[in-house]
Amino acid sequence: MKVLAFLALLPGLAQAQETPLVDRILETARAECIADVQSGDPTAPTPDLLIEPGALTAVDLDGEGEKNDTIVDFNHILCSLNYSLWHGTGGSILHLVVNGERSASLSGGLWRLTEFNGAPLLLIGRHGGNCEGFGAQPCVQAVSVYDDGFSTVQHPELDETDGRP
Repeated sequence: MKVLAFLALLPGLAQAQETPLVDRILETARAECIADVQSGDPTAPTPDLLIEPGALTAVDLDGEGEKNDTIVDFNHILCSLNYSLWHGTGGSILHLVVNGERSASLSGGLWRLTEFNGAPLLLIGRHGGNCEGFGAQPCVQAVSVYDDGFSTVQHPELDETDGRP
């Protein structure tokens, strides 16, 4: 398996490599990459899933004091024959994997793990349209992890049908 063999070569990723949920996320991405490239032309070469440094980061999202959670950052994961597959003006997919058992998927660009009132808080740079603005406008979403899930504030004035106030 190319993905897992490559992960073994990256320093500090042994913990992420041993997480079945992270492995499934990467295998799903690999299958999506191949399907995307070969769907229009079954004779097209088989693409590779490119995993750059920064793609998998061991973190403590749940505040247990151990870095046994993983952020899978598709800003650093590419399909070798379709580099734009998971990438857009608003960044890429971020999978937040907690204890290898549950995850949430969000889109964004840069991210930073900080703390608020002693608990981990993930800040994600989002497309400015998520803040009622334009693409390059600074826009940050905060995400926290609790026992049963993930918390973030939804804009209270947005109409869910079209995303506008």
